[in-house]
Amino acid sequence: MNKILFIITGSIAASKCDEIIRLLKYKRIEISCILTKEAKKYIKMKSIKKLVGNKIFTDETEKKNKMLHINLSRNNDMIVVCPATANTIAKFANGYGDNLSSNTLLASNKKILLVPAMNSLMWHNKANQKNIRLLKDRGHEFIGPKIGKLKCGEFGLGRIDDSKKIINKILSRIDNYNFFNNKRILVTAGPTIEMIDPIRFISNKSSGKQGYEIASQFAICGAKVFLISGPTNLDPPPNLKFIKVKSATEMYKKIKSISKIDIGIFTAAVSDFKSKKTSKIKIKKNMDLNINFTANIDILEKIGNNKKLRPKFLVGFAAETGGISYARKKLDKKNCDMIIYNKIDSKNEIFNSEYNKISILTKNQIKNLKKMTKVNCAREIIKHIYNATLNNE
Repeated sequence: MNKILFIITGSIAASKCDEIIRLLKYKRIEISCILTKEAKKYIKMKSIKKLVGNKIFTDETEKKNKMLHINLSRNNDMIVVCPATANTIAKFANGYGDNLSSNTLLASNKKILLVPAMNSLMWHNKANQKNIRLLKDRGHEFIGPKIGKLKCGEFGLGRIDDSKKIINKILSRIDNYNFFNNKRILVTAGPTIEMIDPIRFISNKSSGKQGYEIASQFAICGAKVFLISGPTNLDPPPNLKFIKVKSATEMYKKIKSISKIDIGIFTAAVSDFKSKKTSKIKIKKNMDLNINFTANIDILEKIGNNKKLRPKFLVGFAAETGGISYARKKLDKKNCDMIIYNKIDSKNEIFNSEYNKISILTKNQIKNLKKMTKVNCAREIIKHIYNATLNNE
């Protein structure tokens, strides 16, 4: 049975939570609730308690259990903030943790959906819109609001969305979680480095950010994730197995050591070339510099065309200065189910950036996406993997 933590905040729209929770309970979803101090003014505790039993938590509850905000996050599959006030959105966006609800959101390693409800002018306020953009850029989803008559008597955008739409969105995310839960996912990320001498090496500009975000989003979906990374300046995401490597050969060996992979996403920018011979001493300035390069191991091609090593679903990446035809050739040659294409030019300088612009190729379609944060690119990639797997592409 799936478990959802509802965080109910101080909006008059909190009165709709009864209906939403009741309908989710019909779907055999276990519900726990955090009520903020302000939420208690707008909701009948007795009616909520009938629905969720003793799984109602408040700031007073945390005084008896200092680790409650950690436990509530870890013991649920998803968090829904419904309704989400401007104040709660601001706290979450800016990292404030001054009560049980805000602390739980900060400590969460799960999918978070926000269902906003507020006065229209509050919704459109520039500070509020900035906070919403921050949260969306970090990969958090909003359901609504919609245009309509507000409780204050005014008319505009800020009314809580329809219960049916909220429930359908929650259920679709639960389906997504259930699909990837405990799936074995392998992600490669970052550059590889190939030594020339004990000091110098050949490499590329990959930061590893896109691969790390993909690994992180899969972990949020409940997957068992293995992240094999070349040298980066990034901290590894939580809740996964992190494996550090340097060279392409090291990366290939580590990949081969992990068995029964359901989905492989090879984002790593593996060096195409390496020095034919690595000098055991530092090459001095006055020495003749004559470095001969040779082609490096093509990890994606080797894995894609090996029946024993190939994951059930294989995704490759193609960063090219040329057209999308290169990615199409890669899809076929390396026996991939999907290729993520980056056109590298002055309009899409992806290296060390928080943003990316990608195209997703399968055997049957090409989907061009707008420029977005790498977190949201990761979410789109996972969504397309989910749909492609369901459709047996």
